[in-house]
Amino acid sequence: MSIFKRKETDEKTLTLGERIAEGRKKCGYTQESFAELLDVTPQAVSKWENDISCPDIQLLPKISQILGISVDELLTGRKAISNETPPIEKTIDTSKLKFVINVEKPGQKPVVVSFPFATAKRFAKIGNGISGITGNGALNSEQLDEIISLVENGATGEVFKVEANDDTVVRFVIE
Repeated sequence: MSIFKRKETDEKTLTLGERIAEGRKKCGYTQESFAELLDVTPQAVSKWENDISCPDIQLLPKISQILGISVDELLTGRKAISNETPPIEKTIDTSKLKFVINVEKPGQKPVVVSFPFATAKRFAKIGNGISGITGNGALNSEQLDEIISLVENGATGEVFKVEANDDTVVRFVIE
């Protein structure tokens, strides 16, 4: 049962959920890929699209950006005259990517730490960054968020590098 009803007098007005579903499909996203972009579950997207619940208000700007419409248009269905937000580029499939940290200290064998990119996303979501890397100020959670955003928009290879006073080099690589 929908918690949102259409106006009886205006058959053309779509509900918020219908606008989200229509926009998502128009942009070529599945519920799963759309949910991943927003860091929510596909079930949450399904509930929105079926007007069982609404997205959190803090997600509205990102949903609007992904769909290439203004927040006003998302909420009301009326086209904005100006200040429309351009759609963001589709993100790449990050499920097969690895986040590799390579520590090179002169005269020693390099230390390589590799883990799935999805794990790095979870570290960033926690907000504490990666313990041991962030503790020395080399990488904080905001920087990790930026790296994740870059990768989701297609960046791979060396995305971050730290050089210490003792000639130690720490490379953050996406492969």
